[in-house]
Amino acid sequence: MTDRTSSPTGSAPLPRSAPLRVSLLSGVRHAADYLRVLGADPRVELVVVAEEPDAPGWVRADSRRVAERAGAGYTEDVPGALDPTVTDLVVVCSEPTRHARLAVQALEAGVDVLVDKPVATSLADAEAVLAAAARTGRVCAVVNRTHTPALRRARGWIDAGHVGLPLHLDLEFFASGAHFATSVERPQLVVDTALSGGGEIMNFLGYCADAAHYLTGLRTREVHAMAGALFSPAHSDAGVEDTAVVTLGLERGVTATVTLGRVPHAPGGTPTTSSVRVLGSHGHAVADDDVPAVSRFDGSGRATLAADAGQVAVSAYVGHVVDALLTGAQPDYTVAHARDAMAVIDAAYRSLATGDVVTLP
Repeated sequence: MTDRTSSPTGSAPLPRSAPLRVSLLSGVRHAADYLRVLGADPRVELVVVAEEPDAPGWVRADSRRVAERAGAGYTEDVPGALDPTVTDLVVVCSEPTRHARLAVQALEAGVDVLVDKPVATSLADAEAVLAAAARTGRVCAVVNRTHTPALRRARGWIDAGHVGLPLHLDLEFFASGAHFATSVERPQLVVDTALSGGGEIMNFLGYCADAAHYLTGLRTREVHAMAGALFSPAHSDAGVEDTAVVTLGLERGVTATVTLGRVPHAPGGTPTTSSVRVLGSHGHAVADDDVPAVSRFDGSGRATLAADAGQVAVSAYVGHVVDALLTGAQPDYTVAHARDAMAVIDAAYRSLATGDVVTLP
């Protein structure tokens, strides 16, 4: 199998002394979650939330608001916030279409970077971030879900040989439309392509591409996608997909099917649910993010409480990035992996445009 943990961007960083000084560059998307995780880490010192002074008024207001709620400072002096004498790590939490430009700016300033997903909204921009990380020698990590407990357990079972060689994977990733108003800061951040760069393929396919690679160590070589706006008027009105079925052809003839989207009611109690089924040469494994869970049975029927896998994954990965930077190690998921996920997303949109299979180099 090919390597699943290598980080080809730059050399290993030098160990640092705690606290790790962390600033946010924009606070539009997912920033509240990341500030909560970072603020609870005793090894971290929150420095400031910075926003570009020429950003739209609502962007600056949102960034200021999350800073105030987290008890952090707010500034529109971006160069000052990126000064490596005051900041060690910059977390980019803008709308997706600004991710790449802001990440490159931070890397060029000489600080390590953690970018919200997707790392970019085009393959060219993802490669520009990868090149900037290599050129500057800085760490560039990207938020992902490979640290979910279910996925880690499935990988352990595969590594132990319990399922033999993985030959096919079925991956499902659903967001519940019932939580749309509360799980997304602003609906435009998902459906307005000027902000999001695409629909739910842009939003979620990277998670599934990451999972396929994480479980098998194999890269995707062929992509065929079908998509539509089946459930959500907001997506339909904006002309973006709310659901998609994507077939992946991986190296060595391994295949995967992905079903993703924002549906009226996802099968779980948290905003997003996901599962992976692995068909192996000698066994069969199923990983469900909603398991383990606590179920209550009473007169109203069955109610199940499960940890929010997305929150668990973010907490685990952000903690892992802090660990890595303080000990002088590379994170196990970097912009190189995120670039590969972006290539799958890019191929899916090209497949939708042509109706044909897209081959990756």
